[in-house]
Amino acid sequence: MMNFVEIYPFLVALLIGALIGTERQRRLAEDNVRGVAGLRTFTLIALLGALSATLSVEYGSGFAIAALATFTILVGIGYASSVTALGRIDFTGAVAAVVTFVLGMLSSFPDSILLAVALAIITTWILATRAITHHYVEALSETDLLDTLKMGIMALVIYPLLPETPPDPWGVLNPRQIWLFVVLVSLIGYVGYVLIRILGTERGLSLTGILGGLASSTALASAMASEAKENREIVSSAAFATAIASCTMFPRVLFIVLVVNRALFISLLPPLLIMTTVGVVLSYLLMIRRRPIIGKEVIVKDPFRIVPALKFGALFAIVLLASKLASLYFGDAGTYAASIIAGLADVDAITLSMATLAQSTVDSNVAVTSIAIAAITNTLVKLAIAYILGSVEFGNKVAVIFVPMVTAGLLAVFLI
Repeated sequence: MMNFVEIYPFLVALLIGALIGTERQRRLAEDNVRGVAGLRTFTLIALLGALSATLSVEYGSGFAIAALATFTILVGIGYASSVTALGRIDFTGAVAAVVTFVLGMLSSFPDSILLAVALAIITTWILATRAITHHYVEALSETDLLDTLKMGIMALVIYPLLPETPPDPWGVLNPRQIWLFVVLVSLIGYVGYVLIRILGTERGLSLTGILGGLASSTALASAMASEAKENREIVSSAAFATAIASCTMFPRVLFIVLVVNRALFISLLPPLLIMTTVGVVLSYLLMIRRRPIIGKEVIVKDPFRIVPALKFGALFAIVLLASKLASLYFGDAGTYAASIIAGLADVDAITLSMATLAQSTVDSNVAVTSIAIAAITNTLVKLAIAYILGSVEFGNKVAVIFVPMVTAGLLAVFLI
């Protein structure tokens, strides 16, 4: 008698095929054409893959190879014969069919079921985002392409070649770990830059503030200050964008801590969550009181360049070493002083340093307080930028949001 365990892989294969097939069927409906394969066909393709893999257990791996080769040939013939109906060869559909067959084969093995489901979701996402990806590629400049290649070189070529043994006598400067953090922070900034390139700034300064905060809240504060100084009509909107960008910085810091040292995440969550909440609420009150204006274009420079990335790596190493020495010779007070100094320039470096040192030499409570202090210091730096590069009116509107944020953050640090 067949039990559920035996039929479960085939059910997963059917769901995988239905998921990808739904997207393919929707695409055919949008293009208003008759395609080779839709929902039912892709569902059967995944089931065929699962059956082929199951039979290969009895007849050998050669059966699976032959099944995949035969199916690939059939797919090629089927899609090639659809040129008259489609007016083109749907190569994407053909590849999707073969991928679905292979995912069906993967789903028949218990150890790879989750992998098959995850890859099916990713495959469907790739197929469903055709318009967005095409729009981005068409708008891709030579600089953007080179920056993407730099990203790949830094993450996939340089990182594996770096040693893991710290060369310093204190054992804190791990070259590979430092480079990993450079790649991590650069990736966050690069994703923010890509989102800005895809969505643009025509949706207003509000969206620019959110996305700009993901890339660099300090850089966006400088841009908003300059815009507000030149055009008094956008003071309130620029202040809102600056505040939202700063609020975006706190979740970014929490994400870095979650990746590097999960043990610190819960302890760091209250002060940063309180500052984020206060900032968002006050920003919302500012937004509903402002006069509607037409959003101005804000130029956000590509954050992924080799020299700035190397500068960050150097800054991270210096902060890491300074924090270690300050902790050794001056105790907790020295660590707090290092966090204040680091917060003047960048929050990510001190965040990565403290999250790393908390795994070995620095007390977790000291690390949490240092990161929170650095975030507060950086917020005050952006407030100073608002006054120095912007106008008094712009600075006052930013202060109405930033001062309560900083106050709430300090209270959370010392009370919680």
